[in-house]
Amino acid sequence: MPTDRTHTFNWTHLPFDEGEPTPGSLLLTVAQRAVSLLGDQWGAAEGPGDRTGHLRTDHTVFTIGVCEAGDVFLRNDKIGDVMHLPHVNANSSPDDIAEQVAEYVDDLY
Repeated sequence: MPTDRTHTFNWTHLPFDEGEPTPGSLLLTVAQRAVSLLGDQWGAAEGPGDRTGHLRTDHTVFTIGVCEAGDVFLRNDKIGDVMHLPHVNANSSPDDIAEQVAEYVDDLY
């Protein structure tokens, strides 16, 4: 599973306050597991400051993060569309979150 640590987009804001714990390694794991569900045309990357995970294919990047309320969100960075995943939260297992991410992204492609 490819892991790309480079970023080709501008980060506008971090989804957490500076004092909050950062689940970046968990979200990278989620992205990597989503790649295994979506196929090898996808790549996984850590987000800036290790606070998010990213999926990318071609020229589209999806950010996986956790909002202040503890909900997991998926943002299409190309068009700015943000969706809170309905059946998971920050306490869900990486596998459950990855399944939700893959299901939503698969519906788009």
